[in-house]
Amino acid sequence: MRFRMKKVTLGNVVIAAVISLTLLSLYSMWSLPPSVSNRSKLVARKDFLQNMKKNNVPVEEPPDDSLVKQLGERDFDYIRKERLYNLRKKCEKAEEAKLVRKNITARKLGHIIVNDQYKVLFCYIPKVACTNMKRVFLLLTGQMNSTNPLALKSKDVHMSLDKYLTYLDSYSDEEAAEKLRTYKKLIFVREPLERLLSAYRNKFIEKSAYFHKRFGRRIIRKFRDGVNKSQEILGNDVTFLEFVRYITDPKTIENEGFNEHWAHYSALCHPCHVQYDFIGKYESIDEDVDFVLKDLKIDQLIKFPKRNATYKRTKTGDQLESFYSKIPRDLLASLWRIYRLDYRLFDYPYPQVLEKFLAPEGSV
Repeated sequence: MRFRMKKVTLGNVVIAAVISLTLLSLYSMWSLPPSVSNRSKLVARKDFLQNMKKNNVPVEEPPDDSLVKQLGERDFDYIRKERLYNLRKKCEKAEEAKLVRKNITARKLGHIIVNDQYKVLFCYIPKVACTNMKRVFLLLTGQMNSTNPLALKSKDVHMSLDKYLTYLDSYSDEEAAEKLRTYKKLIFVREPLERLLSAYRNKFIEKSAYFHKRFGRRIIRKFRDGVNKSQEILGNDVTFLEFVRYITDPKTIENEGFNEHWAHYSALCHPCHVQYDFIGKYESIDEDVDFVLKDLKIDQLIKFPKRNATYKRTKTGDQLESFYSKIPRDLLASLWRIYRLDYRLFDYPYPQVLEKFLAPEGSV
């Protein structure tokens, strides 16, 4: 059994930080600044409408519903192409500034799943429909005795069934380079602070013995006032404030790096090294996955679980204000500095929750 619990090293974080600083200085030259008022939850739709209006194309703002229903397949295809264009332009600027190396070794590509039959690579990011996408790739192996993704238990997907998946870091550099050159490459991302909260809820509010023991005990001992160092700590009641203090503590990066559930997208999937052919977003997951399945010609073989079908609790996006309102301003500012590269690379606007509880981007 191949247990893939990963963290991001200090070297990766330093590189990401340097790239972030340069991208910030160049940002106004090669991308529109994010709007900070009246944002739609569907970021892709809002971005598209803004661009259409900028170019004096008359549009009528539709109600929040399916993106395809709102815009039509042709316009939504434009959104997908725009995502790729914007990412590549930003990476080109980083390369011009000599902040991104042209090549990367296969051993750093352990988050990319390989399927040779359909000639497709998928970089999984925890808390971005990761389990359901792994279910799809497990079904594509032909060894699951099912075509229903939900027939595969979540725990098994990440543990006992993981041995059926192949990852790009298991190949030589030459083999990995050839697959990167010839296979379709997919990545799915999510609003970064929403993903961070989702990780906290999943790993510290719900039952997750590994995370309680591995991280919870240490977080409580270090960041909870009045804790007796000799008392037994279960680590199963970490508060969100304690978790944020852990994330924003410089020693976390310096001493251990970030776990894959809250690591940067750039450190997990290397979007400036891998020329992705498709960027999906969690905010439009149903439409994006439908497009991928049709493009791979497996839409009649596999039915991806709809986003609402797998929810058993309040959606994380509806809980942002409740959780982040309890975080002090200095820590909110630190969170923005930590994750702003992910916002920049994938065109997420300055987060509305920070706009409400902190300040507009320009004053941070």
